Amino acid sequence: MAIIVDKEEKRRLIALSCKGLLLENGIKNITVAQIAKAANIGKGTIYEYFANKDEIVFEIIMLFVEQIQDDLLIAINNNNTLSCREKMEYFMMLVFSEAYKKEFSIYKEFLSIALCSATPDTVAFRVNCHNSFEVILETIINQGIENDELHQNAIAMIPMIRYFHTGLIVDVSIGRVNAHMEIGSFINSIFGNIIYGENR
Repeated sequence: MAIIVDKEEKRRLIALSCKGLLLENGIKNITVAQIAKAANIGKGTIYEYFANKDEIVFEIIMLFVEQIQDDLLIAINNNNTLSCREKMEYFMMLVFSEAYKKEFSIYKEFLSIALCSATPDTVAFRVNCHNSFEVILETIINQGIENDELHQNAIAMIPMIRYFHTGLIVDVSIGRVNAHMEIGSFINSIFGNIIYGENR
């Protein structure tokens, strides 16, 4: 009887097996042959699951994104002691934290490639990431509204907050700004003037 292979699960396992390789060497410095060796499979087998190296990199970065999303969801759903403001600070700062230093380095490299030579795949990947984080941000803001920490109109701020955060990642990547200071200033502005406005 033929063994049925779950292609999506196999792709994930290959990506997991070479996550360390990517973290240590960066996107441009790894080859499909190295990936195959790390995954303990033949180079030809790689192409049964991925069209090219970029697809493998996307899969690994998606694993990073999923881990960050899991950490965020745990923080916002399982910690009733955090205010909406504290949850938003956590949301914005997590990607810049020491725990994700290597992952952030890889994401910076991915961004530089995506911005310089955008392809339909890189654009779709970035849109998917943005949409996923918007859902989490919406959860934080809705909790703030339910707890009377935010005005109900705050939900309209989601695109602006996301654009700020994306731009901050780019600026931090080129060494222009300090993430902690910029996030603190931005959140002070939002909670002090824009979201609360005359309602607080």
